[in-house]
Amino acid sequence: MSSVASNRAWGQMLVDGLCQLGADRFFLSPGARSAPLAAALSGHNVTTHYDERGMAFAALGWAMATGRPAVCVTTSGSAVANLLPACVEAFHSNVPLIFLTADRPPELRGTGANQTIHQPGLFGSFVRYAVDLPCAQDAEALSRLSDVLSEVVAIAMGHHSGPVHLNFPIREPLLESGVAAVDEKIEFSRVANSFPFDWPSDFDFQRFASGRGVVVIGRLPLGEQNQVGAILDLAKNLGWPVLADAASGARLLPGIIRHADWILHRHDVPPPERVLHFGGALVSKRIGKWLLACRGADCLQVRMFPERLDPWNQHPVFLRVGIQPFCESVNSFALPKAADTWIESWRRADFAVGAVIEAELSKEDSVSEPAILRALADVTAETSWPVFLGNSMPIRDFDSCVAAVSNDVVNVFANRGASGIDGNIATVAGLAMGCASPLLAVMGDLAALHDLNSLPLLHGLPVTLVVINNGGGGIFRFLPIDVEERLLETPHAWEFRGAAQQFGMEYHQVASLSELRTLLAERHSAPRILECRTDRAENHALHLRITEACRALSMSWVH
Repeated sequence: MSSVASNRAWGQMLVDGLCQLGADRFFLSPGARSAPLAAALSGHNVTTHYDERGMAFAALGWAMATGRPAVCVTTSGSAVANLLPACVEAFHSNVPLIFLTADRPPELRGTGANQTIHQPGLFGSFVRYAVDLPCAQDAEALSRLSDVLSEVVAIAMGHHSGPVHLNFPIREPLLESGVAAVDEKIEFSRVANSFPFDWPSDFDFQRFASGRGVVVIGRLPLGEQNQVGAILDLAKNLGWPVLADAASGARLLPGIIRHADWILHRHDVPPPERVLHFGGALVSKRIGKWLLACRGADCLQVRMFPERLDPWNQHPVFLRVGIQPFCESVNSFALPKAADTWIESWRRADFAVGAVIEAELSKEDSVSEPAILRALADVTAETSWPVFLGNSMPIRDFDSCVAAVSNDVVNVFANRGASGIDGNIATVAGLAMGCASPLLAVMGDLAALHDLNSLPLLHGLPVTLVVINNGGGGIFRFLPIDVEERLLETPHAWEFRGAAQQFGMEYHQVASLSELRTLLAERHSAPRILECRTDRAENHALHLRITEACRALSMSWVH
């Protein structure tokens, strides 16, 4: 194949090829240099947004909700650099994203030409694959197009899924008129990904299962959140308690130990002898440190993604396998069962701590930060609406404080790859586009301020955005850091009524917990902001009171 294409035809073949390979959902921040791509996107499913950073996070959210690759299209220059935060999150969360970036032609790089930066390699180690395409006018430009696009999509969607980068240099004239398309048919083949699972010959699961263990379910992608029932069945057979992370999808299911983080404020909780860890990392550092007692062959990790997960240097045994195949394989063993006293001790402790939290939070109808998350959990347990949890305190309070029980898996999303507060509103928008149901989202004031210009992405989407406004970064009160407030907590006096008005959104400043519950339970087809005003110092004091009350409980642990 030796034809030379026009920019228009080259852009059309790129878009058509991606669509044929299953990457047919596009997010675009327009610009002149990307005109051949914009022309090719006419008639496709495209979301446009003026800010490349927000656009990329919206694509991230859509890909998280669907498990399919979203394609981000930008013009050249600093526009591409604005994709990096979402790329970092996608890389660490194994979310399939395809960055298709327009560029100046190679001969203009390094010449001082306007809006020209060195785009190849811009994402560094945060992409699974990157390719600098030839210009459309280059001979043999079409010869590898099928292989390149097939490889790009296969890598983005593979067992080590994540972001990939296609850089598209474009010579002027940018969008030729009256130029016929290349009369060549290009065949694109989808690559089937398979990953066989075999037990390591030197690992004895029956020995492993004989100890006093604990099952931990870390952060899971959407496709695996709906398989957590198999984990709960296995844990029941083993007689082990289950600790489920906020972002696991299992947190509200019956039988979960809900308040392990508070329980472990005590110093009399016996360490486990075995840890069976499914999925990714945990929100709770306290639980992570408690698991330190198990190392090497006493700590077994089961997950699909191959990145190292060992922040405490435990050197765990890692099995790269999905939840369902693992549990089916284990079911073939004759498993010992731990004494009922072990799990009963955990259930009694969980009930006692839950009563402490309930007593503290039910004293009055005013909003507090843990109570906000408990109310949100109550509503989503009743409705099964998916939830997005912002970083810092919201996800931690959901992880440690909620008491709701749902017989159905409630899908929970969070940007925990890099755990940043950037792009949260845009991610919520993308999730709502992909979930096809009402979505509840909660985040702090700094995360909302950080991404205000993504509010237009919520237009027409059934999103209820709860903003917990405590006038700064409340999480820093919980850290042993002595720094002047304005240099650490970013105090401010802003509220979000004006932002809602500017972008035509319904707004409520919520005065009570009962009002919050009523508003959360209302089914809406348009976006709205519910602002809950809290106090950073009072919130810190509330957490300390619960901690001290938990430590004062009379408990007995049967070893």
